[in-house]
Amino acid sequence: MQTLKFYQDHMITPRSLIICFDHGAPVTVLASNSRFEEVKTLLNNERFSEVPAAVDLALTIETHTKGKFTVQNGVIIIDGAELPLALSNKLLEFVENRLSTVPLERFWDNLKLNPAESAREDLFAYLEANQAPLTVDGCFVAYKKVKGDWWDSHTGKTHLNKPGNTVKMERGRVDGDRRNTCSSGLHVAAWGYASGFSGSRILEVKINPRDVVAVPPDYNQQKMRVCEYLVLRQTDKPYDRSIYEVAPIVPDSVSV
Repeated sequence: MQTLKFYQDHMITPRSLIICFDHGAPVTVLASNSRFEEVKTLLNNERFSEVPAAVDLALTIETHTKGKFTVQNGVIIIDGAELPLALSNKLLEFVENRLSTVPLERFWDNLKLNPAESAREDLFAYLEANQAPLTVDGCFVAYKKVKGDWWDSHTGKTHLNKPGNTVKMERGRVDGDRRNTCSSGLHVAAWGYASGFSGSRILEVKINPRDVVAVPPDYNQQKMRVCEYLVLRQTDKPYDRSIYEVAPIVPDSVSV
């Protein structure tokens, strides 16, 4: 945990806030910083006890996450392990926007259940490249294009993708070699790739990170093979929030 600081004094200028604490160097918050107005309001309203967490990023993270995430030598730690860069950036996004980090904590717990180290590592690259929204239960949202009758575009008769259906394959039947860009498995993708695929309906699908099998490097990590996904709904645009908040649906299982 970070050593607590206590406010001592400050100076406000049109371009910056300079704040002194009981130990350490003074902290300068520039007017270009997204927290400038927030910190200025705290100072003007004499809410001095809230100032340290507002200007100290490490303390902000630990305070916002109630100690679930800590910062050691500039690295974010969870459960004694270093949080990968893609998830660290996601955490900072959540903290900056005052969002609950519980979805990210649950995502981490689900991810640890994935038996393939390469899939875990490649998923980080996918998340970083595509800004995939997380669900409250620790999964993430991707997209899939299907035919007008809800069947898969590839064969037109193998996977029925109606909203509420859970589509599955045995993990062993999904090609786990990331070097094989087109191979066996259930295919999902980021919006940029899925929207240009053949078919007439674009679907939001929910994937547990434990079920990611391979993320081929072509197309800038925009597609992947998984062994299971839940069809959420049809859409005509990408979801633009960090946490997927659409009302849940009652799934019907469709195994293949």
